[in-house]
Amino acid sequence: MKLYGSSRSPYVRKVLITAHETGTIGDMDIEMMTVTAKASNPRLLEINPLGQIPTLVLDDGEVFYDSAVICRYLDLVLGEGRLHPREIAAELAMMRRLAVGDGLIATLMNLLAEQARCQPGHSDLRIAAIMRKLPCIFSSLDAEADRMAEAPFDMSQITIIAALCYVDFRLSAAWPWRDGYPALARWFAIAGARSSVVATAYFDEQGAAGTGQAEKARTQ
Repeated sequence: MKLYGSSRSPYVRKVLITAHETGTIGDMDIEMMTVTAKASNPRLLEINPLGQIPTLVLDDGEVFYDSAVICRYLDLVLGEGRLHPREIAAELAMMRRLAVGDGLIATLMNLLAEQARCQPGHSDLRIAAIMRKLPCIFSSLDAEADRMAEAPFDMSQITIIAALCYVDFRLSAAWPWRDGYPALARWFAIAGARSSVVATAYFDEQGAAGTGQAEKARTQ
């Protein structure tokens, strides 16, 4: 099977961590590509009508897109289902935390998009609104941290890790979150050291283009 993605995308990071956790990474050919809001990727549009990453193409030609769908396939079909609890109380707890993690990713990407758009007046208001959300999201995650530490590792934790790593990757100077959310920082220090997380670190392939590093990143 083949995964189309970017080493800059938190949604792709979710899939890559899941692939390592389910033992399916060795069966996956990974092709990194650039997809931006300003320019669609014609090659990707031929595969995925949404033109989004991640996109997973199976050996028989079937295509899965949206990170949640791909992760469910890797875990529930190819893996052992460890990342998606089936007992109702555990599933609901996981889904609640998963919603916060995905919401944080969406908030961060909206923030970066507005900073790049830079529409006088409008962007400032939108950025201010987004920045008011971040303390609420982080306080919620901080309150969940001890429960996450006691729970089996699951998709919600993968998603939250991908989001927190994205903060460190893109917004570390603007949002140094660890001191303000100590329980979350303690949980992340342990969960973020998992081999699946270490092996899938974000990489700025656009910044490395033309240096030879981008080619190396595509083959790892």
